[in-house]
Order: sequence, then C-alpha cells, then structure tokens
Amino acid sequence: MVRRRVPKDKSTGLPKKYLGSTTGSKRAELARVLKRIKDLAKAGKTIPRSLLKRRIELGRKKKKKSPAKKKSTRAKKKTTKRRN
Repeated sequence: MVRRRVPKDKSTGLPKKYLGSTTGSKRAELARVLKRIKDLAKAGKTIPRSLLKRRIELGRKKKKKSPAKKKSTRAKKKTTKRRN
C-alpha cells in the first residue's frame, strides 16, 4: 500500500499543516523558526524556551474583539433562610 504524499508549502517546503493558520510575513517567520527547531533537534541540542514560545505565538490566531456585554438592570432576588 502506497502512503499518501503530504501537501507542502511551495516557498518553504514545510508541510502546510504546520503553517495553516498564518499568512504573509508571519508565515515566513514561522517557517524559519520551525526549521531552526528542526535543525537543533536533529543535532541533539536543547531547544531554547524562547524559540518554542515564539513558535506558539506565531501560530496563534488573533482574537476578534467582541462587543462589550451590557449589564442587566434587573435587581437580584433577595434570598431568605428557611426555617424548619
């Protein structure tokens, strides 16, 4: 049985799966960071936390600003203790 070929990014040669959520200059920078991590791992060296942190930061999607929630004007019910 033949294994299916992984679709790769044309400019970087990395699998598209790793660059999916990014575009433009962020995508290129993420590719560079991933290649650096790969080379360090291959050489058996330790990967700096800053590099891993940068990878996560670049791959993260931007949060959309949601409109501010309106506070309810309804008064809260007063609760009383029940006596048995």
